[in-house]
Amino acid sequence: MRALLIALVILAGCGPTITGDPDSPRGDTNGRMFDFVSSKPDGTEWVIRVRGDSMWVAYSTRKTDKDLGPVTLSGKEAKKLWRLIEAIDLPERDEGEQDEDAGSVLLRLREPTDDDEHEIMTSYVSRETEDEDVIDLASFLIDLISRHHEGVEPAL
Repeated sequence: MRALLIALVILAGCGPTITGDPDSPRGDTNGRMFDFVSSKPDGTEWVIRVRGDSMWVAYSTRKTDKDLGPVTLSGKEAKKLWRLIEAIDLPERDEGEQDEDAGSVLLRLREPTDDDEHEIMTSYVSRETEDEDVIDLASFLIDLISRHHEGVEPAL
């Protein structure tokens, strides 16, 4: 039930739909979208969705759910974030598998295609990954969340 609630909140809570180009971030309703979902074995889950310069964040624990809402990133923040997303190279990454012991991170990129459809690339990595690109991305997301949501200390 919680996963369904989070999925519905994600769909409704991402703010305006925008492109992946931080130089021209508004107007495209069929743009790139990236999801970073970190799940711990204890049931704690952080959900981050990025569209262009918009970032939406929510988390849940066994006792509470919290929608932190959307924020608009600066051009510099958005460019760096999309560079880090591209560095994980989801099109070339295998699907991976969920890590029941350490927890998992779901990485999902939705790219529009020429025929108005979407290509969706998904990969799971362990929360104990040594992949520097994933670690760099997670570290920057933690910085962004802390910067834009005062008093929040994400545990991605």
